[in-house]
Amino acid sequence: MPSLESRIRGSIYGITVADALGGPVEFHARGSFPPVTDYRYNDNFDLPPGSWTDDTSLTLCLAQSLIDKKGAFDAADQVSKYIEWHEKGYMSVNKKCFDIGNATRIALVTWKDHLRTGEGDLASGQYLVNRSLKRKNQCGNGSLMRVAPIGLVYYQNPAVALANSVLSSQVTHPYPTNSEACKIYTQLIVRTLESASKEEIASNLISYAFDDPDLRSRFAKYSDLASFESMEERRISSYGYVVDSLEASLWAFFTTSTFEQGALKVVNLGHDADTVGAIYGGLAGAFYGIENVPQKWISGLENRETIEAVAEGLVALVAGGPHDGDSTRDF
Repeated sequence: MPSLESRIRGSIYGITVADALGGPVEFHARGSFPPVTDYRYNDNFDLPPGSWTDDTSLTLCLAQSLIDKKGAFDAADQVSKYIEWHEKGYMSVNKKCFDIGNATRIALVTWKDHLRTGEGDLASGQYLVNRSLKRKNQCGNGSLMRVAPIGLVYYQNPAVALANSVLSSQVTHPYPTNSEACKIYTQLIVRTLESASKEEIASNLISYAFDDPDLRSRFAKYSDLASFESMEERRISSYGYVVDSLEASLWAFFTTSTFEQGALKVVNLGHDADTVGAIYGGLAGAFYGIENVPQKWISGLENRETIEAVAEGLVALVAGGPHDGDSTRDF
């Protein structure tokens, strides 16, 4: 059974390697490319094999904020790090922001204009973000793809983990569907750190009391672990809608028995392949542990030292826990 350290490292590296596997086939229709079996050149952004994208960068920004704040949830610090990524390539594989989702871009521009005046507080800034983005047509997967560190850091306080996952989402994706998707995923991350089996994790998901109608209807068709296995690939969407991305990543997780199998299964769905890969990788890496993430993929990562520094920081932070999440988080 993987150790706690192994699960934390597995989650961070899992996000990164699956993101790097999926990046080259992002924007490509399913079946339109040779099947992904390993890293390949990313023609979308002219990047060498093993390059990770915005999914990993924003995850690292969130994780580093939690590390810097010693486990406190500081929304302003998180937003500042996201802005630094957007403007200067902080936590990027090549020191540039070369890919960004529409909602994230709008939110960060809004926050930048608000926070840098030195006059705005979090509540008024969140109001401006909500005014622009709290709508169903802005239900992308940009907050879900980065939220894994919340579950890792606060796993000993599940209620805090769930509350902070919502707050983490709201700074860029404030629509309730996004918030609930982040809550569900965070709950499953917490369960992996509690050494739950796949059957127990599936039961946790299926028994979840969904508030959001889209999430409720999407997952109503699943009754147990076997029901995921009977779901045909053609019925799984891998577009950027947060409900699609959550289902695709969980489908790949529940229907495979190794990290590698699931990672390849999910990125070969195409479309938003890097993001569904990252969402899968965060959960699967925590479940299987770092020792079961293929070493060839870990070794082949570009700018691996950045990943390693954050992973080590998270391990040390969690070892010093539990963390209660006291924070500047009142919106």
